Amino acid sequence: MVLFLIMFGIDLAGAAPKIKVPMPYIVNEIIGENAWFGILPSEDMYMEIWMLGIFISLLFIAMSKEKTEDEMIMQIRLKSVFFSLWFTSVLFVVETLFFFNIAYAYSLWATLYVLLIVFIIKFRYEIHQLK
Repeated sequence: MVLFLIMFGIDLAGAAPKIKVPMPYIVNEIIGENAWFGILPSEDMYMEIWMLGIFISLLFIAMSKEKTEDEMIMQIRLKSVFFSLWFTSVLFVVETLFFFNIAYAYSLWATLYVLLIVFIIKFRYEIHQLK
């Protein structure tokens, strides 16, 4: 997780190395027209690597088992999932109403991470309150 956060910081600072590889695509917008199914000759993969790395890391953290996994922990986990789903749904509505163009696309991308982050924070907080 830390490695991918460092990669994000490097990308944000504009110092990311270029990792150019041919990449298949399902849909790609080229000069206002959509192209379906093809291969981009040279695509920078740095952003995709840290995005997937952070997502998979958060997913592993969120879905990891506790040492003592009983009915109470499962109940707390379920309540945390519902809370994070509601929170993310409200966030989605706000984004849809008030964000436009590329800002909307970036906010939807970030919402995927917010779902997992809110779940982890809520779950850990509830576990801490239980102890």
